[in-house]
Amino acid sequence: MKIQAQSSILLRQALQKAAKCIDSKSTIVALSNVLLIQRKEDGKFFFVAGNTDSELIIPVPLSIVDGSFKEDVVLPIGNLLSLLSTLPDCVITLDLSQDKERNMKIEYCTQNGENVKKGNISLVYFSAEDFPRAQQPNNADIHIALPMATFKNVLAHAGKFVSDSELRPIMKCLCIDVAEDRSDVTFVASDGHRLIKLIHTNNPETGGSDFFREGTPGKILVHNAYFKTLSVFEDCEDIDIEANETMVRFTSGDITFICKKVSGQYPNYNSVIPKKNPYKVVVDKRELANVVKRVALFASESTNMIVLNREGMFLDVAARDLDFNMEANDQVIIMDSTCPEDHRIAFKASSLLVSLAPIPSDTICLHLGDSSRAGVITANESSPRALTLLMPMIIEE
Repeated sequence: MKIQAQSSILLRQALQKAAKCIDSKSTIVALSNVLLIQRKEDGKFFFVAGNTDSELIIPVPLSIVDGSFKEDVVLPIGNLLSLLSTLPDCVITLDLSQDKERNMKIEYCTQNGENVKKGNISLVYFSAEDFPRAQQPNNADIHIALPMATFKNVLAHAGKFVSDSELRPIMKCLCIDVAEDRSDVTFVASDGHRLIKLIHTNNPETGGSDFFREGTPGKILVHNAYFKTLSVFEDCEDIDIEANETMVRFTSGDITFICKKVSGQYPNYNSVIPKKNPYKVVVDKRELANVVKRVALFASESTNMIVLNREGMFLDVAARDLDFNMEANDQVIIMDSTCPEDHRIAFKASSLLVSLAPIPSDTICLHLGDSSRAGVITANESSPRALTLLMPMIIEE
């Protein structure tokens, strides 16, 4: 049987996407490679990649040129990627012997000036019998559909807020919280020191969409280990998310990703967000970010702490490193403020920069309290749809 890809680049891209779901340390040999299957109803080919907790199914630009595809096969993804990375864009033909030897011959042509050269490789492929398939979730308890641009933005920022501690696995998750009245879906991630909360409404006039499809509103917890694989959807227009008690399924077009749903109770994130921080400072986001980056170069390596201090029409940003006798001071112009003169609060510079990035506005509002109260960052508007929280640091005099 011969199958062919008209573009080696497109075949390589499909393999690279499949590799995002492969665990290099898998104890199951078959799961270190990729399963090739054919859909009976339309003859389309798909790669299936997985590990013990998840499975990715993506379309493959292959078609049969001779014979018939009688059974699924497992292809050596490492060898194929190594070969394809050395080739220019060309036609690739895979000739799979359907005997006990399971030999696969790969034929291709390359060009040098006007001369066309042929090349061939011989590899062994494997039986699909030892490739475990994920259980397909049948009935979904909840089903929503989102613009991929929205979900891509969530993944891009949430990964920087989830915890890296194995002691609290629930904090390594993205929480997708569908409101009981179905008016919005909230995305939350936190490591206990900082938090991000992004809201997508069902109102197109506020940048939302009609996202709810069926089921009972509730929370879906997605482990950050799956964020890398979910990036295969980034070029899609939209994405469907379905979940039951044990599994979550993401689909868009012919791409499907299934993973285990994290069980457990996600903390009440709204309870830790200060509702009435007494002070606010409105500044230009880019100016503040640039000043923080500059001043942080001279902050202590151990703490990375910067101090914000209201001084008249300026927000003073300072840092120092006593070990190396360094210090820096710069200022940001305040556009509006209810913060008293000489009010000081300290933050970790890197965390402040991470917390500024998700706010989709050129002008931001810092909602501040005393040195023990979390700072909140939003766009300078009445009903912001993005919010980040950051715990302050203790200022040692």
